[in-house]
Amino acid sequence: ICCRWKRDRSGNKIAHPVTGKNILQFVAIKRRDCGEWAIPGGMVDPGEKISATLKREFEEEALNALQKSPEEKAELEKRLHKLFSQEHFVVYRGYVDDPRNTDNAWMETEAVNYHDETGETMDNLPLEAGDDAGMVKWVDISEKLKLYASHSYFIKLVTEKWGAHWSEDPGPEC
Repeated sequence: ICCRWKRDRSGNKIAHPVTGKNILQFVAIKRRDCGEWAIPGGMVDPGEKISATLKREFEEEALNALQKSPEEKAELEKRLHKLFSQEHFVVYRGYVDDPRNTDNAWMETEAVNYHDETGETMDNLPLEAGDDAGMVKWVDISEKLKLYASHSYFIKLVTEKWGAHWSEDPGPEC
């Protein structure tokens, strides 16, 4: 989950008008297989480290790296190195409710958050859908998002981590 703060033209963080909390944005892809919006990601290849999978899948789905020249790939690598080598937050690890689950096989995942606090790294990335993604874009995070499988839950956990806007409903009064 690659995210940044939503900012105005002057670079100031934008707060939600009701909650007053700053709004986070994340890179979302529209899956080709079912047409639902999702977090970029995919399967770990045999012998591959999860950290390598996260970076590879983001490059393939959100930056169309499979269609880039070696020179363009090298430039993307340089730009992403800073983001993917920074401290990150493991949002969730384990079993997930997924439409591909059966009685004999199920999905497990590791959702990780890479946050670009200043926007310097993510703002100028050339988002371009590739591989399994039909579309890619920055999406404002709120409870109104309808995402694939368990992805909305992971996004909610990210907003809690960063103290960002999620819901206009203040919840039950104590």
